[in-house]
Amino acid sequence: MDDPVGQEVIFEQRQGIAWITLNRPAARNALSDRALQQLLEAFSRCVASPELRAVILRGTGPVFCAGGDVAFFRQLLELLPEARRDPLAHYIGLAHQAMLALARIPVPVIAAVQGAVAGVGMSLACRADFIVAEAGCRFVPAYTALGTTPDGGLSQVLPAIIGEQRALEMLMFNRSIDAAQAQQWGLVSHVAEPGWLERSVMELAEGLGAGPAVATRQLKRLVKGENLARLADHLDRELQAFTACALTAEFEEGVSAFLEKRTPVFGR
Repeated sequence: MDDPVGQEVIFEQRQGIAWITLNRPAARNALSDRALQQLLEAFSRCVASPELRAVILRGTGPVFCAGGDVAFFRQLLELLPEARRDPLAHYIGLAHQAMLALARIPVPVIAAVQGAVAGVGMSLACRADFIVAEAGCRFVPAYTALGTTPDGGLSQVLPAIIGEQRALEMLMFNRSIDAAQAQQWGLVSHVAEPGWLERSVMELAEGLGAGPAVATRQLKRLVKGENLARLADHLDRELQAFTACALTAEFEEGVSAFLEKRTPVFGR
């Protein structure tokens, strides 16, 4: 087990199951540059582990993941528009490396989510093979509220799971849905009552671990392989679209409104 002191992501592996825990509860597990680097390292360890049977992705505290790092977006507003390109390329590029590593994990990945799943945190959860959500948990795209487009592959994976029309409605109107609605739409595999999330996830992981190891890995490759082959190109397009949005006054208004806890006003 990794030493949790100073770790924004904690990695543990025991009895064929890896536990990857987002560990910034005071920041609602928002993904800083450091957290993304540690996520990339944890996912890469899973890709390379031949004895692994399942992976559980979770967050400490009341919220699974609130999305991107607020401090990073505050710093972006202090820059002239053209000067935002390089910091964005680094930050989103790191997030996309982590998403690619997550997508390449050859065994089933279960996301255990509670409270809220927002922004790139939603991208992260949707890239898992199964989502177990605590009752009342909300899924919030958040991107258009910031005047930008998704990153982390959400614009690819969400339509594949819930359908193009529903995905467009969620993303364009920043519509949030709760765990029950997400289950009806096929986004969530299981809804756990409060206090039962960990047990529900363990039952699912143990059930997967009891199956035939080689067949499970081969089945995931067959089902997910085609989308994985296209993922890198899609992530590049998302980065380009996000950067184009981040140079605009609408992005400045969206981020300012978020920081000031008010509703953004676009088109002024």
